[in-house]
Amino acid sequence: MSKITSPKQKVPLFPLGTVLFPGGVIALKIFEARYLDMIKRCMREKTEFGVVSIIQSADPEREDAPVVFSSIGTLAQIEDFDPIQPALYMTRSLGTQRFKILSTQQEPDGLWMGEIELLENDPLIPIPQEHQSISALLEEIIAVIKNEDLLGDAPFKQPYKIDDCGWVANRLAELLPISLEQKNHLLGQINPRIRLDLITEIIEDDDLRKIVIH
Repeated sequence: MSKITSPKQKVPLFPLGTVLFPGGVIALKIFEARYLDMIKRCMREKTEFGVVSIIQSADPEREDAPVVFSSIGTLAQIEDFDPIQPALYMTRSLGTQRFKILSTQQEPDGLWMGEIELLENDPLIPIPQEHQSISALLEEIIAVIKNEDLLGDAPFKQPYKIDDCGWVANRLAELLPISLEQKNHLLGQINPRIRLDLITEIIEDDDLRKIVIH
């Protein structure tokens, strides 16, 4: 599918209670009419949609209560599409490029549209010596997932770029049990080396090296 090449563009938004990182894979069950139409349009026009996390949901008891999104999101490219029923699609999409939200507007059908500005892709930066153990931790996690035959559900795909700061930081940010606020902060960090530094601090401070994936 083609990517948005203009620095500024309007894209449909898919608000979620999670964060998608570039290189990550997200599985979505689509059943609301506005998102069914969005997916059909993306497939037809070979375009992407934006995944953005919900910081604050609307209060059902207040009509004027705002919905607040994170200021940073990630474009998603549909890779697998399974129309199980006319009103139920199973999709898997790949995170491609981060963006900054400039403004949002809700359409009459409830779909959110965002005016976005694309952010630069991470440069390839080799894992420094002091972070080799963090890279090794990710390799161990991948091995556990493989051994337990969970790879189909993992939020990443081959090729594994274990020697790249951005890829390792992004995959750990997706896998580790850290807060939505922490994930969004990591997504917004433009320097992948610093993003990996932050991931390392989180792991060491919270003693997450002992995490076991079941």
